Amino acid sequence: MAPLTPHAAAELSPEQAAALARVLDLQAGWENHRHDAAAGDAHGPGLRERQRRYEAYRAALAGYSARHRAVDLPELNLSTPERVAGWCRVVRAVCRQAGPQADAPAQVAEKAYRLADRIAARLGVAPADRDDRAEGMGGVIAGLDAVVAWCDGRAGGRVAPRPEPAPTPVGEPIPMTAHDPVPVSAGWRAA
Repeated sequence: MAPLTPHAAAELSPEQAAALARVLDLQAGWENHRHDAAAGDAHGPGLRERQRRYEAYRAALAGYSARHRAVDLPELNLSTPERVAGWCRVVRAVCRQAGPQADAPAQVAEKAYRLADRIAARLGVAPADRDDRAEGMGGVIAGLDAVVAWCDGRAGGRVAPRPEPAPTPVGEPIPMTAHDPVPVSAGWRAA
């Protein structure tokens, strides 16, 4: 299974990207509920709702995997600004490929802000800005953009952000960039 990257997400069909955005939204909804103190403790209604959300996510993932080529979902260990920004870039590429007509994965944007808030509290800095978020898919993408920009500002210069690939129409060859692997006689190496 190939890891999902912004470049790989740009190769998805709009239908497949919309289905993957739905899976990512259900995953984010389950994770957001797990971390919501107002959702209750590990017993009773809070637990039942958490289980219901997990089962919805698991069923959607199984359905997606049955219909489409399996991909590794973006990593779950999102404890640094670099990792959160990388996750947001992948999810943003999926949302862009799904298009504005697809259902907006609002839970994904909330997860991105929740992760950024947790990092902000740990670092003792101001959280990512949530102002002026539009509705729908454009709002989700704008929220992910805001979290990416916030994370890039917190990376401390350790990692330079990679440029986003321009969306490529379905069926057209994807151009190589300086960041793509280059084949060499002994295997693959980064350019």
